[in-house]
Amino acid sequence: MKIAYILPSLVNKGPIVVANNIIRFLQNKVELIDVYCFDETSSSSTLNFGSNVYQIKKSEPIDFDKYDIIHSHTIRADNYLFKWRKKIRRAKIISTIHQDTFVSFSIEYNKIISFFLTSYWCYIHRYFDGVISISNQLKDKYNWLLSNKMTTIYNGCNIEISRPGTELQDSILKFKNQGYKMLCSYAYITERKGLVQVIDVLKELTDYGYVIIGEGPELENLKKKVKTLDLSNRVLFIPFVQSPYLYLEYIDIYMMPSYSEGFGLAMVEAALMKKSIVCSNIPSFHEIFTSNEVSFFDLDNSDSLIKSIKLAYHELDKRSELANKKANEFFTAEIMANNHLLYYQKMLNQSFND
Repeated sequence: MKIAYILPSLVNKGPIVVANNIIRFLQNKVELIDVYCFDETSSSSTLNFGSNVYQIKKSEPIDFDKYDIIHSHTIRADNYLFKWRKKIRRAKIISTIHQDTFVSFSIEYNKIISFFLTSYWCYIHRYFDGVISISNQLKDKYNWLLSNKMTTIYNGCNIEISRPGTELQDSILKFKNQGYKMLCSYAYITERKGLVQVIDVLKELTDYGYVIIGEGPELENLKKKVKTLDLSNRVLFIPFVQSPYLYLEYIDIYMMPSYSEGFGLAMVEAALMKKSIVCSNIPSFHEIFTSNEVSFFDLDNSDSLIKSIKLAYHELDKRSELANKKANEFFTAEIMANNHLLYYQKMLNQSFND
């Protein structure tokens, strides 16, 4: 089997991390994997995809007939395959929906723009041979718009334990040694991630500190909020780092307060690192963990969030063990990659039988 992956970039963000994990675990199981992307392929925030990486232009087609499967991720890559679809004669083209498109665009823009962007994206996907959803919640919501082409394959994570950077390690330990119970989130920081909810309750959780790792358009607003609430001594901002899960060794509770998520990749990483987890009460998170494994809270409800944080700390060992067991059984990168390979084979077998 020969596979091409079309990506917008190699930057360390959710969809790209997912593709990277699929490729790493499939590269020795198929004949060929090539990776194509539009943006620069080398920077401090890019992931390593190996040697078969090619930068392309949207205005130029690749040799589509070289491949059996062409798998795109995000709307930029999907749009590329849609544009050149008439030149794709033999390969099966597949996409993955990584988020609740309408909700995410509504938060980022507004509901009117979201409606048109979501409608256009669904229109594009109708020309694909298959569309992968990372949760049943997304499949149930969008499958009817895509002519029932959707299949659910849960995301998976790969944890590689190594020594974290000494300087950042020292910063976190200095913060921790002030006697705080430690909360942490890492993300590409947007309004959708909901981190401001955690900052808002710190005034009442006087024995807790909060570490935020990452960059993004909402970062400056969070910093202003922290300054306004006079919490600078209890919130530590750390810029983007590779493998941020390594720093969870010094953390008590991982916080996932998102308003919308397709899956919750960072939360699974935290589970694999044996951390107690607090997360928002949204459908996609309930597909991953139960209320015995993580502590759910109601969005924009300070009392609910405070109660969940205290519960997660009180049952630290129990919940971290249960979440870790679930993640290892269902949500590793190897399991995800194998499920993708089975799906690719099914698509090709259907084509052969037709």
